Amino acid sequence: CTARRSTSSPPISMVATVPGDLISDLFRAKLIGEPLFGLNFQSDALWTLPTWTYTASFTLPPASSSAVESGGSLTLVFEGIKMGAVVALNGHILGTAADQFLRYEFDATKATRASGEQQVSVTFDPAISVDGRFMACSGGWDWAPYSLSTLNGTRYFSKGIWKSVYVAVTPPAAAEIRHVSPLIRYAGAYPTSQ
Repeated sequence: CTARRSTSSPPISMVATVPGDLISDLFRAKLIGEPLFGLNFQSDALWTLPTWTYTASFTLPPASSSAVESGGSLTLVFEGIKMGAVVALNGHILGTAADQFLRYEFDATKATRASGEQQVSVTFDPAISVDGRFMACSGGWDWAPYSLSTLNGTRYFSKGIWKSVYVAVTPPAAAEIRHVSPLIRYAGAYPTSQ
């Protein structure tokens, strides 16, 4: 995966890790100091306000391409995106992710190329409102570094694809299980001896 900044200042491009986050990627690329050391978190201009784009390429296995070509569907699944991002496949916008706690599933069937390389991009834009739907420690209230930058009174936090990403292919006329809710019942006290 590659992360790049596109602003009026010189562009930056670096290798990114997924799952991960932008601050860790910047640190590994030696573009920022250790963010948890001293007051290094105050040098947040590089990771807060600019728009960052993560890109990656992948090729579908022949069986998956065949299933999509014969009427199946392809879903691009993000288990966790942190925060405020536009997701696209092959230049086609699939949707927006604005809540760190949700799993996002995007129907990518129409955006998928019949064969060859597929290009996925996730663009983090500080203008996308996340309405406070983020992990509290991301705001510096626990152990994580926070941002001093604000826009419309809202602080900016780290961004990144912090959980797994994968493609799910459903063959034609097949059923999908998209959500599972476990049913838990109390069956008495926890056994402490045999």
